[in-house]
Amino acid sequence: MGEVPEETVRELYTALPEEFTAARDAAAAEARAAGHAAQATAIKRLRRPTVAAWLVNLLAHRAPDRIAELTALADALRAAQRQLRGADLRTLTVQRRELLSALAAQAADLAVRAQPALSPAKLPMTEVEQTLAAALADDEVAAQVRAGTVVKAVSYTGFGAPPPPGDEPDDNEPSVSTRDRAARAPARRAAPARRPAPTPPSRPAPPPRPATPTVPVGMRRELAAAREAEQGARAEADRARAAEASAEDELTQLRDAMAALEERRALLRQEANGRRAARTAAERALAAAVRRTAKAQAAIDARTAEV
Repeated sequence: MGEVPEETVRELYTALPEEFTAARDAAAAEARAAGHAAQATAIKRLRRPTVAAWLVNLLAHRAPDRIAELTALADALRAAQRQLRGADLRTLTVQRRELLSALAAQAADLAVRAQPALSPAKLPMTEVEQTLAAALADDEVAAQVRAGTVVKAVSYTGFGAPPPPGDEPDDNEPSVSTRDRAARAPARRAAPARRPAPTPPSRPAPPPRPATPTVPVGMRRELAAAREAEQGARAEADRARAAEASAEDELTQLRDAMAALEERRALLRQEANGRRAARTAAERALAAAVRRTAKAQAAIDARTAEV
């Protein structure tokens, strides 16, 4: 936030969204009156948060230790992915779901404490969880969450979604049954040399045991492509929902601004009418004064003429 004091940021981004603009303008005016023009300009640049963003900011300012848990979990997830620790990644994925749910619930509780009239059922908790999940993967979003200056909800689906290593076979790696057969093959080939065991002529050789079926590489690749397409479609749907919510919020802000302008226009019209009436009265008083002056002057002229 540059030149904006941390205390000002905290006060503005924990205030109710509908109170943000008035509080921001008041803080900017106070800074300007104190001679801090650059600070006042920086404050005026602050943008009003959506309700979902306000919930995340409340959590950041009122419960920073929980945000620290989110940061620690992000580090652990990255480490598990880099080192391909499948078991750890599965455990951390469960922790991720639990922590996001707990943080969203705590944010809702903080919101109700700040404004008891709010209904938790009507709060955009899905957007809150999506924003917190995005902070696990995106450093820029994480920085905004830690600072408590989130302006609108964001979503990110490219982190932590792939199955842990070991859950799916690698296309370039032989299957377990193939490896087992390859490991056992030398022993089967060497056995006749060490212990010859000819099949009796009267007994037919047993039919060969069918090999364990393996999934063709092409089918595995097709499945991977289908999953990737599904993930892309899911991400696009999330982005569309976030964009819709952002547009709705901007529309609400525009409606608020239009209502404020309409109210201001009505007040100015009333003030203009009052000043017009005052001007008319003043002009009438002036005309009367001019007439009195002319009459007095005529009386003086007449008196002078008699003398």
